[in-house]
Amino acid sequence: SPVNLVTSTYTSTSTSTNKKKKMSETNAMGDWDLLYTCSHAMLINRSLSGLGRSTSAKAQFQGLRKRLSGSKYLGTAEYIETFGGSGSGSGGESELGDDDIDDYVSFEVIVTGEWYFEEKNNFYTNQPAPCLKMELEKVIYGPTTNGADQWSSLGPVKLTDFLYLDDDLMILRGNANTSSLFVYRRAS
Repeated sequence: SPVNLVTSTYTSTSTSTNKKKKMSETNAMGDWDLLYTCSHAMLINRSLSGLGRSTSAKAQFQGLRKRLSGSKYLGTAEYIETFGGSGSGSGGESELGDDDIDDYVSFEVIVTGEWYFEEKNNFYTNQPAPCLKMELEKVIYGPTTNGADQWSSLGPVKLTDFLYLDDDLMILRGNANTSSLFVYRRAS
């Protein structure tokens, strides 16, 4: 399974400290695009916010970007989900003509909050390992702003363990559900 593959890769690389770069807040800062997840909540919801479950052809999940900024002492976090599509109907295949290109709609859902590192011991190696702790505050889409505490779909990203971090790749595992992986690539 992908979880076993990543975990075994992490275990073998975490023991070789001569090539390992120290994980820190500054290494994690930047824009990161989600490449892969096996988070059950995100797969069921078809997105982080849950709005990907829409049956509208104009509201299909397009991608997720994580933006981590700030300083060592105060980090600002944003998850930016992009939705879009064209045509009409219930999300199924529709026959689109040349005029439907003008019908394309795109919108973003932005989840904001604060982030920081939390040192814990890794479940597999019992070595100190940083976790990414998110205190999410708002969910913004269109003219609507809600408190993030009202969105249970955000649970999988609130506390994740760092499995791997370098200049281009970030691999996180759910702290509560260790079978959930999140693989991000640094945005260019």
